[in-house]
Amino acid sequence: DSCGWFSFDELCNQPLGAADYIAIADRFDLIIVEGVPQLGGHTYNEARRFVVLIDALYEVRTKLIIDAEVPRDDLFVGFDASVETHDGDEEIAIGGALGKESFVVGEGGSSSSSSTTLIRTRNGAAEWSATGRIGVSLAQLSSVKEVSFSFKRAESRLAEMAAENWGR
Repeated sequence: DSCGWFSFDELCNQPLGAADYIAIADRFDLIIVEGVPQLGGHTYNEARRFVVLIDALYEVRTKLIIDAEVPRDDLFVGFDASVETHDGDEEIAIGGALGKESFVVGEGGSSSSSSTTLIRTRNGAAEWSATGRIGVSLAQLSSVKEVSFSFKRAESRLAEMAAENWGR
């Protein structure tokens, strides 16, 4: 059996893609990745690369050991996405964004004459900036939902790969 030992930064904090990860998966029977952080919106690109790595290892049944800062079930945070329609326009609400709930009201605000996106805090509601409201096409919506799904798939695959009898 051959083993490859990498840091998370070596694999996911540089521009590597599926072909690179497939080459690694073909070369080693076991991959160890150390220093895996909790992956949230602030590490979006690294999280996407980590998902591609997991997919590549999963497809060829390469065993994976990760040394993570958090338990496996807590690796991906804040990547849930849903569509909300409050004023006739589709909105993307990213679940877990800053731990607060966002919503749209029809009164308008400093950045909009017809509606304003707000964040509900413990103290009530505060107006959010215009960038908090994202009008989205169906293509964009599909992309966001695909990303959210890919992170859920990665969580499921990591759980499956943790089984003692998993691998080639």
